[in-house]
Order: sequence, then structure tokens, then C-alpha cells
Amino acid sequence: MMESRIRRLAVTLMDATTDKDPEVQEQIHDSLCALGDADPEEILDACAEYLRQHEKLPYPYRVIVLRSMESVIRKHLGELRKGAAAAAVALASHEMTKSKEPIQEWQEAASDVLVEIGKRFLNKVMEEVLGKFQPGILPHPFVLRTFAELAAANVFGMVPFLNSILGTLLPMLGMARADGAKSGCCYALQRFSESIQEYLANLDQAPDPTIRRDAFAQEIGAAFELLFSAWLQHREPKVRLAVVAALGPMSSLLPEEKLEEQLPKLLPGILGLYKKHPEPFPISKSLCQILESSVAVGSRSLEAQLEPLLGTLLPQICAPADPNVPTSAKNHTELLRCFSVLACSFPDRLLLFLLPKLESGSERVRVGSLLILRQIINSAPSQLESKKSFIVSSVKFPLQDGSNKVKRALLQLLSSMAPRGTWSSRGRKRSWNSWSASAPCPRPR
Repeated sequence: MMESRIRRLAVTLMDATTDKDPEVQEQIHDSLCALGDADPEEILDACAEYLRQHEKLPYPYRVIVLRSMESVIRKHLGELRKGAAAAAVALASHEMTKSKEPIQEWQEAASDVLVEIGKRFLNKVMEEVLGKFQPGILPHPFVLRTFAELAAANVFGMVPFLNSILGTLLPMLGMARADGAKSGCCYALQRFSESIQEYLANLDQAPDPTIRRDAFAQEIGAAFELLFSAWLQHREPKVRLAVVAALGPMSSLLPEEKLEEQLPKLLPGILGLYKKHPEPFPISKSLCQILESSVAVGSRSLEAQLEPLLGTLLPQICAPADPNVPTSAKNHTELLRCFSVLACSFPDRLLLFLLPKLESGSERVRVGSLLILRQIINSAPSQLESKKSFIVSSVKFPLQDGSNKVKRALLQLLSSMAPRGTWSSRGRKRSWNSWSASAPCPRPR
């Protein structure tokens, strides 16, 4: 009797989804979730049956039902039995691929249901979705998207599937003609690579500790070459950014000799994107990942790229944050991380580049250089331990600087150095105390 009453209430609510008032739609979602708290399997079954019986219900209203299902599953996943999970998987898979045309809101809602279920019933989800992923036939974009999100949501479960998925996907990359298809492939490769990295970093907890990096090297290497040589110069900015976002994590899975071979072309190609995109954060993030991969394998060709690399990164550190670009702060963080990575392998080259900039005629360059020095001293203390006296002697010029911005940056640098014993010399300590006592206190922003 209770189940019948819950189902009737659910149907009444779903009949009202066609109300165009967003507040009413939100209340319907919340009410279906509340009914799901009483009997999650009954509500999931009622939602699935309703969508099957109302095939012509417009997609905006189907999204409300699917989002409600996702919320119920997320909250009650541990309570679901295999039969209920399998029914929800079949329904969501059908909804996701029903339209061949891209209808993102609808297809994403269905995909999200599959991803939630896949956190516990991964084999059931993969059995269903792999059936729509056949060799030689470019898959529905949201099939790839579902694989990508599953790789992020269930790392230990998905990585064992990735070799097979990559083997099927690789020959189809050349078939991706549309911009959306290219971006979808890049996003999947990005998520797959990130998932493999996480799996390999936690082998002690992995279900199959025998999986190794070289198991993916051939497929990732071939995909990397296509993305870099053919897709990175695409005319559509969104495609270029999707490519660069994938290249970063993919670089850590390349064979050492492959990365070394690509690096002389790869770094100029990535740096060249800064001129083409007003929002540089994805480029900086990918660049930092590539630098980390290069340093990790002891790249011999990286040093030859340092001058253009440093010359491109420093002006961005020195530039004021753009309030119209929401990721400006994140980009600044990634740029500083790039310097940290380089400091681990090339401390002398970095100091030779940065310290003369402290005497620059540009206030921004002086401030930016001090910020970078503080960053690398904090992140690579062992590499810079022997350079203390050189660094200290080089800050004499900024000690006399009249700019409050420079003084603030210098104060931050010196504060980061002091705990490491840099200021053991009496003379230097006197200079510092004299400057800090006489310097006007920079007003906080």
C-alpha cells in the first residue's frame, strides 16, 4: 500500500514538470528526492516507467526526472540492489543516446545517472555503455563523456578497462571531424590520463598492482602525436584548449624517448597559444604538467628551451590580474608552479635570469621577480641552500627601492628566508632591521 501511494505521488509530481516556473520545477525535484528517502528503488522505478511511457515528453522536463534520479542514487547508492541498478542503467543509457543531435542538458543528465551508479555497479554500467562503443564507428559523444567521468569517479574500477577502450578509440580519432567530436575525444584522453596517474600513484591500494605505466604508452603516445601535430593548430579556440588540457596529463605517460623527441617542438607550440587565448589558465596548467613530466625523466632538451620559456612566463607574473578573467588567480598559481618545477633542476639558470631583474626600471618586473624568488625558495629549499649569500647580496638594490609594492614583495621574500637561517650575518641583519624600521608600512589592499 505504501509503495502504491509513493508511486501515485511521484506520478502526480512528474505530471507537473511541464510547469515552466523554475521554482516549481525545483520543488518537484526536491519532493521526488524526499519520496526517494522513503523508498529509493520504488521512486527510481516510477521515474523510469514514467519516462518510458511518455516518450514525447520534451527534454527539459525529462531532465528534471533524470536529475531527481541522480540525486536519489547519490544519496542511497549503498541501499540499491543489482536489479534496481540495472534497470536505472538501461533507462539512462537509452535517454543518453536517444537523440543523435547534441542536446547537452538532457544527455548530460542521463550520463550523470550512469556515473553515479558506476561508483558501485561499474561492471553493469560498462556492460551497457561498451555495447554502444564499437570498433570503427564513432561513438555518441556522451558515451565518451561517460567513460571520462567514470574514470574520474571510480579510478580503481575504470583503469583496468582503459587499455581496451584506448585500443578501440585510437583508430577512430581520425574519424572525428566535427569540433565537438574532437573536443570530446580530448576530454576523454585527459580524464583517462589523470585516472591512470592516480592509479599508479596509489598502487598499494589498487586492486591490480601489476598494472604499469608502459601498458598505456603505445596508445597514449600515438594519440599524443595526433593531438599535438594535427589538432593543436585547429582554427576553433575551444578545440585548441581541449587539446592543450589533454596534452598535459598525457605527457606523464609518454615513453621517455618519445617525450624527449617531442619537447623541442612541444614547448614552443604550447607557449605560442598564449598569444591566441585571452584566458591563459588551461595553457599554464598544461605547461606545468609537461614541465613536471620532463623534469621527472631528466630531460636533456629542456635546458635549451629555458630562455624562451622564462621570457614568456615572467611577463605574465608581472601583469596585473584581469578582473574580467575569473581564472586569473589560478593562472598566477600555475605560473609560479612552473618556476618551482624548473628550480628543482635549473636553480643556477633561474637565479641568473631573475636576480638582474631586481634592478629593472619596471616596478612590475621588480615585484614579479621578487614573488618568483619567494616561490622558488619555499618550494626548492635544498637546491637553493648553497645560493643564500648570492641571493642576499642581490637584494641590496630593492632595499633602497622607494616603491611600496616592491617593499611589500621584498618583505614577503625576506620573511620566507628568515626561518631558514639566511639572516645569520650581523651586517645583513642590521641592514634588514634598518630598512624595515624606516620603510613605510605598505597599506593592505
